[in-house]
Amino acid sequence: MALTSTPWSSRLLAPLRRDPIARGLLQARIVHVRSTPKRYALSHRLTYLHVSLADLDRLPRRFLGHNRFALFSLRDRDYGYGDSSLAEWVAAAFASVGAAMPTGHTSLLTLPRVAGIGFNPVSFWLCHDGSGALCAVLAEVNNTFGERHCYLCRKADGSTIDSGDEIEAEKVFHVSPFMPVAGRYRFRFAETQDRLRIDIRLYRDEAIAFSASIFGRLEPLTSAALAGCFLRHPFPTLQVVALIHYHAARIYAAGHQFFSKPTPPRDLITRSDRVTDARSMEKP
Repeated sequence: MALTSTPWSSRLLAPLRRDPIARGLLQARIVHVRSTPKRYALSHRLTYLHVSLADLDRLPRRFLGHNRFALFSLRDRDYGYGDSSLAEWVAAAFASVGAAMPTGHTSLLTLPRVAGIGFNPVSFWLCHDGSGALCAVLAEVNNTFGERHCYLCRKADGSTIDSGDEIEAEKVFHVSPFMPVAGRYRFRFAETQDRLRIDIRLYRDEAIAFSASIFGRLEPLTSAALAGCFLRHPFPTLQVVALIHYHAARIYAAGHQFFSKPTPPRDLITRSDRVTDARSMEKP
């Protein structure tokens, strides 16, 4: 019987041919609108990782590494206290506020590091029950001062979060120097098989002071798709940081009040389980 060998080209391209991770990328549009004291709006496109913790062992591929350097990378130390695995961190977050963690899969929506450089204004841990229904979301917020705070959004009884539910949380963390640490957030989540949308509204005196939305289509994560993402947005992390400072300069020039950074909250996690029906709220 004649012996055959694998062509060198096939061996070279093998890392590109790993099985896709379904729904592993979110091609997202980000929209921010400041309503007071003067209206200011921005809109940009970015690609997020959307990875189930159950798929972490399938994550490494030619352009994407887990806890190692690669063109794109996901590092455990960038989340929570930075001293545990991603699964351990999420479980500890629930336990720290006395909440039961859903028994189904958990997915992380986040911006990856690019060429080792990373900054995430906000990442979301989407936690599901055994049937796949969304039951809790941990919103992990970072500011440009190197500080972090998390809002654990869930219903008090741990039941399914409907797309018409708004989960309310007091704002306790400084994010922008042009907004005070005052008011209440209302989080809203809508998830289907191929689309994801997250809306956050900040209310002060029962009026919307600020709103942010992340929405888009979920697509398979492949090495070819990552290469395409890099070609469209070569250094998204640097883009995010640059845009933060660019828009801050424009907001300052427009005459918005500047607020000094207060002392961050002592606790890392705020539990948020007050729910209202968004369908009964007046649209902005």
